[in-house]
Amino acid sequence: MKTRAPRLRHLALLLASLSVSVTPGCMSSPMLDYSLDVPAQTLIPPGAPPVQEGRARFREIFCALLAREPGAAARPCDALLHRLSDEPPSSRPPRPLPSHAPGLAVIFVPGMLGECASGLAPPFEAAVPHLRRLGYDARVAPVNASAPSHANAERLAREIAESHAERIVLVGHARGAVDILELLAANPAAASRVQAVLSVAGAINGSPLADAPAGASLLLPGKGDPTCTEGERAALPDLQRAHRLRWLMEHPLPRPPRYFSLGAFSPRSDMAKPLRARAAALARIDPRNDGLTPFFDQMIPGAELLGYANADHWSVVSDSQAPGQPPFPREVLIEAALLRIVEALSSGEARP
Repeated sequence: MKTRAPRLRHLALLLASLSVSVTPGCMSSPMLDYSLDVPAQTLIPPGAPPVQEGRARFREIFCALLAREPGAAARPCDALLHRLSDEPPSSRPPRPLPSHAPGLAVIFVPGMLGECASGLAPPFEAAVPHLRRLGYDARVAPVNASAPSHANAERLAREIAESHAERIVLVGHARGAVDILELLAANPAAASRVQAVLSVAGAINGSPLADAPAGASLLLPGKGDPTCTEGERAALPDLQRAHRLRWLMEHPLPRPPRYFSLGAFSPRSDMAKPLRARAAALARIDPRNDGLTPFFDQMIPGAELLGYANADHWSVVSDSQAPGQPPFPREVLIEAALLRIVEALSSGEARP
């Protein structure tokens, strides 16, 4: 079945010049109110392929999986997955769930804070054993938080070269999604072995915080290993918005693989405390952000948009949420995304 093109609002590229020039504790009121009464929006370079619509089917899969979980009634599906004003309705009756693909290799690529924060809340910690129980060959790639993306791309290329898997899906969080895109653009041999890419709250267009004079204090943790923090400070240029958008303009992504994007944002009051100052700074551009990027910066050009999780930048992939907030069902979210990917790959749907 052909993937239907969405009616997404494409923002002008001049928005790339916006940056945040404030420090935590010294922020003006946001220009926009937090609301879900908006269409999905993307910021992509001119000439890049448009983002494709996939929210209705993903919601169908995610909600069906969630309904099987103990205590599902406590957090309804619509409370976990944002429904924006232009999301198409789901099919009635719902279509059956796709089947899993045992043996499929799923390689997770954590973001810039993944290595330094791993002692507290490792990204994808719950997803890996969950997927292994379902028959997937799941693991986390050993990337370097303080290395530039092109260096991590080389690491990923070696990881893929050493893998015996015939079918590979790469899942990237935050800057991990950027590392994956740089791998695919620089290494055709590795790209030919990747069937699909999933970005989870990916910093696809970088982050306005990286362009701010206080970018380091906004993006990096204030406590922890100083050596790690200084190393990550050196990696900040990879997340500057102008750099990322220019890179996307100069590096058309290979096809295959297929691309899928899963965004995230939440009200600032529901975020983990360390992210709230970052979210307040980003609210000067748009209050619908995850504490690192606005929701329209998280989409891979030409990807299928799966939806927007009601979660912040950390809680969407790790056990790190605001006090009093129940954990987000991350393993269900990742399983649902993989089921949609397997369905798209196996059903002969036309590539966007």
